[in-house]
Amino acid sequence: MKNSTFFRFERKNDDFPFYNELQSPLNLKNSLIILIAIAVGFALFIFGVGGPVQPFMNVIFPLAALIFVARSGWTSIFRKLVAKDIILIIGTYIVNLIVTFSVGILISKLFSVSSNPATEGFNGNFADAIPFFLQTIPMLFGEELITILPFLIVLTVGVKKLKMSRKSAIVLACVVSAILFGAYHLETYNWNIVQAILGIGIARIVLLYPYLKTKNIWTSFIVHVMNDWTLFALAFVSSMHH
Repeated sequence: MKNSTFFRFERKNDDFPFYNELQSPLNLKNSLIILIAIAVGFALFIFGVGGPVQPFMNVIFPLAALIFVARSGWTSIFRKLVAKDIILIIGTYIVNLIVTFSVGILISKLFSVSSNPATEGFNGNFADAIPFFLQTIPMLFGEELITILPFLIVLTVGVKKLKMSRKSAIVLACVVSAILFGAYHLETYNWNIVQAILGIGIARIVLLYPYLKTKNIWTSFIVHVMNDWTLFALAFVSSMHH
């Protein structure tokens, strides 16, 4: 593949899985299986099961569907972390915090906003906060899966069905997956469309960058955890002074 089809920031020796394969596992039927699995897992996470398995709903269903349709190829969304990923992760984390706060301030000045109930649940007790922080680990990994799998599906549809260029399909996949990610947070933010779709969606574009560069879900996941834990830690510290 010619490098001109790659964005300049991408690592040239690696590519996204599935979209360019002759017999891609992400055909129409298999893509629907994954999307249905995402929807079922998400519904159970929001409205269904409780208890210790709830944080894993967005992991179990999408990952099971990916393994079912991609067979041994399911591991291709995972890569080994390398030393230069550390700089990428820290840099993206800093940029994402700046973007998150900037967009948040802008939206709060222009529109009415709702607070994240998760940040209001702290009581200043460290022992109570630890289980919350731990359960966010599978929750945030699930959020990566239910963003990156639709990204790969849209990328595949764009290239194979719509005959788009690789770059155009990546842009489309970024926009669609960011909107979906924002939509996942509609209930969290009291169905505030501007706050969820625009605010969270813009932050998701930044969070996608490490995956776009490395093709490794671990990089975007680590940034996601660092980002949300920082916001939760600030809320926890605030609760200690109330």
